[in-house]
Amino acid sequence: MLEVSSTDIIFELKNDVYVPYNISLKNVTSLYLAYKIKSTKPDLFSVKQSRGLISPLQSENVEFSITDRAKNLDPKHIVNQKFLIYAISVQERKSIAEIENLFQSQSCFNIKLFTGVLKEEFGKKIPIFGNNLASSHTSVLTNSRTELQPSYQSMIQPIPLNNQVQCVQRLKQIELDLAEEKRKREQIYNTIEISKLKKGSSLFKYILPIILGILLSNIYQLSLKQYE
Repeated sequence: MLEVSSTDIIFELKNDVYVPYNISLKNVTSLYLAYKIKSTKPDLFSVKQSRGLISPLQSENVEFSITDRAKNLDPKHIVNQKFLIYAISVQERKSIAEIENLFQSQSCFNIKLFTGVLKEEFGKKIPIFGNNLASSHTSVLTNSRTELQPSYQSMIQPIPLNNQVQCVQRLKQIELDLAEEKRKREQIYNTIEISKLKKGSSLFKYILPIILGILLSNIYQLSLKQYE
C-alpha cells in the first residue's frame, strides 16, 4: 500500500542548527491513498505536507523540522520521539475535510517513525543517544483500530532498512576512530613530556661538572690564602 523511504528521521545538528529531514511516501497501488502524519510531541516538531492524497503509483515528499521551542532543548529530548503515518485507500479524489472524516469513520493502518540526531563535531557526525535507541531502527506496522488482517500485512511494506543499519555501523566505526585518535594524541603528548624531561636531565649532566669544578677551584684558592 505505502512505501516509506525511511522509518528513521535523522536530524543533523550543525553549529547548533538542526537540518530538516525529508522522506518520500509512495503509493504502490492502483487506488488513491489518503494519509496523515501525527507526532507524539507536536510542540517539538513541524511537518510540511502532514496530510494529503497520493495518486496511484505516485509519491509525496514530506519535510520534518524542529520547532523554535525544541531548538533550546538538550538534543537528547529530540532523540527517539515517535511519528505515526496513517494510511487508507480511497476510490476517488477527496478534499482535506473529506479525508479527515475518512480517518474518523474507517479503520486505517499506521507506520511508526522514530527520530534521531547526528551532531557534527570536528568534521565528524556523532550520534546523540537517548533511551531505547535500538527501537528507532525497527519498523512496526499496526492497525489503529482492529487487528491487522493477513491479506493486508503484505500490502504495507516499508523499504528495507539496509541504509539505516549501515548508518549505525558507520557511526560505531566513527566512535572507534575518535577513541583511537584520542589515544594517539595522548601518546604524543606523553612522548613530548618525556622528551622534555630527558633534555632537562641531559643539560643537568653537563652543568653539574662545571659547577663542581668552580666550587673546588674556589675552595682550593681559599685554602692557599689561609696558608699564606
